[in-house]
Amino acid sequence: MEVLLQVLIGGILLGGLYALVAFGLSLIYGVVRILNFAHGTLLAVSGVLASLVFASWQLHPLLIAALLAPLMFACAYAYYHVLLRPLTRRSHFEATVGTVLVTVGTLMILSDLTAMAAGATQRNIPVRLEALEFGDIVVSTTQLLILLGIALLTAMMHVILKRTWFGRAVRAVTQEPVGAEICGVQSTRLKALTFAFGSATVAIAAVLYVLSFPVDPYMGFGLTVKAFTIIVVGGVGNLPGALLAGIFLGVAEGLTGLYWKPEWAPALSVILMLLILVAYPKGVGAKT
Repeated sequence: MEVLLQVLIGGILLGGLYALVAFGLSLIYGVVRILNFAHGTLLAVSGVLASLVFASWQLHPLLIAALLAPLMFACAYAYYHVLLRPLTRRSHFEATVGTVLVTVGTLMILSDLTAMAAGATQRNIPVRLEALEFGDIVVSTTQLLILLGIALLTAMMHVILKRTWFGRAVRAVTQEPVGAEICGVQSTRLKALTFAFGSATVAIAAVLYVLSFPVDPYMGFGLTVKAFTIIVVGGVGNLPGALLAGIFLGVAEGLTGLYWKPEWAPALSVILMLLILVAYPKGVGAKT
């Protein structure tokens, strides 16, 4: 029982981090209508960069996140205007194929460049804090702080999407893009801001991730697949649904590794997504 509870705690922590990755991807797809296959790679690259900064200057993880988020925001904003925006002038088919090629190419380039610059070995931020013991169950203070960070970031994104002009514009474009244009929302600028905002959240999630789990430059595509699965289960733009779906996936992976074979845990997201698509072709929340 103690081992099971320990696995459940780790699964909830991992699932919450998966959900943070899915938040940005869901937001980007809902507004920009782009399946960004390089989204998970942003976490891998940001995690490697965060670990290098910590190893070099011993900065506090919160300060590292505060530095990486605006840097990722600026890079993603420029990336959208330079590489993705020109594709919007093509036909629907050409634009769809083009965005897939551009984002997959970005995934490969970022992974290889990061491996060349920092090596392909796994890295993390080795912060050691006191552990809390509840009988035979041991929970590290780091894990509790990561869970707190996940909760705060989720709440912050909820407030931004519900209470700010940016959030209202995002919801308007998602629900009725033509009506949003009539009301004065500049769709091109909003799409660039949304793409940049969704990418910046990954940088913050990366810092939380490397505090407890190792990262390497080539783990990004697997994270993207998990994020796609969470979006399918939780629904596009549904933050509470994505959080629950992420926790479900993290716990399911932990239980798979405990009761079956650990090597099957990474493939579980693909199997789960295929089963959901077969059972609910229009999505879990779709009306029949």
